[in-house]
Amino acid sequence: MQNMLVWSDLESKLDKKDASKRRFAIWTVAATITAIAVSGVAYFGISQKQSGQFKVSSPSTLNQVDQKDADNIPQKKTTQIIDQNTIHKADGHKNSVKVERSKSVELNPTALTEKLFNEEVEVPVYALQETSIAEASSSLGNVAYTDFVSKSPQISPFHLGDFLQLTLITPSSRKPLERKLSRWAFEVGYDQNQTSMLYKSNPELAQYVHKNYLQRMKESEFALSASQVHFALRYQLSKKWMVSAGLSWMQNRTQQNFHFRDSMPASVQQGYEADAYGNYPIFGYLNVGPQINYEGISNVSMLSIPIGAIYEHSISKNWSLTAEALVQANYLSARKGNTLNYHNLMLQDIDGGVYRNLLWSGKFGVGIQRELNTKNSVGMRINTQGMFTPYYKQNSAIENRGWSFGLSGYYVWRFIK
Repeated sequence: MQNMLVWSDLESKLDKKDASKRRFAIWTVAATITAIAVSGVAYFGISQKQSGQFKVSSPSTLNQVDQKDADNIPQKKTTQIIDQNTIHKADGHKNSVKVERSKSVELNPTALTEKLFNEEVEVPVYALQETSIAEASSSLGNVAYTDFVSKSPQISPFHLGDFLQLTLITPSSRKPLERKLSRWAFEVGYDQNQTSMLYKSNPELAQYVHKNYLQRMKESEFALSASQVHFALRYQLSKKWMVSAGLSWMQNRTQQNFHFRDSMPASVQQGYEADAYGNYPIFGYLNVGPQINYEGISNVSMLSIPIGAIYEHSISKNWSLTAEALVQANYLSARKGNTLNYHNLMLQDIDGGVYRNLLWSGKFGVGIQRELNTKNSVGMRINTQGMFTPYYKQNSAIENRGWSFGLSGYYVWRFIK
């Protein structure tokens, strides 16, 4: 009986310990659930409150950034919290900045740009208005815009393009002022020609010329190279036609090698008129005259005023065929050398009033021209020149005309209005 009491006492004590343990476990579970619920409510409440805010760099801080130090912009900046509703009320919906994201992002131009273009990250959607882009460009020194443009070809349409939407308004570039070309142009050129003399007897005064004169001149006179320089102004009449006028300096050079002895003419004065040099008709030849030995160069220099037309036909973008036809008034500025008297075959100084002072000539050339740019051109022509007026004076029995053939190069510069 005593043993039963002992066991009953032990059983009651054990039941009390189990009940206290069960109550402690229940309260612990209840407290844990309560703490989790309170934490969840607090967490979602804070997140919901922060979803209507965003961070932007302080304008005062951004204005301190210099263009030269754009690459050394610090990675963290002083920021201030701006409520989205406040921006909407102050600026209205027209110039507002709308941001939709789950967490704040520091708008550091260099760090944000490098992160966007060098990493595959999820970027929130931006809808930036024109005024925001302009303000950001002026305050940041166009650092973010420059980085964006320089790296824009590397954007992956499957990563950044699906998240980042920027309405970038690039400043409209002004067209450069168009400089219209004038119709006027300036030309300078150089010619190198072979020059010679052509001789012809006047049929009406053929009796005044020695019978061997033309043969002696043909055998003893030779062509020489002579130079010519010209300057001219052009005026554009149409797309292909131009007129030009200018000034040039030219020469006619020949070499004489006279080594002969010929008969002397006999002339009659009575009943006949003298030619331009006082010669009378020849009716016969007497004994052989003196020996003629002479070697030298005859050089006639003249100043010319060329006036004429130029034609250009384009064959490609920069190349064209060109031709010119000129009439030239030539004033003989210098005469040096000797020639043969056509009446008695004696040496005669050409500077002794033998030649005229004013001669008329023509020039014709064809060639190709290269357009260097809008204003400048160069070209080359094969040209030939001939005298309309003989060197000998009017009423002379011999008509001697200068002639040349050669190559000319020139440069053209077009004026600008």
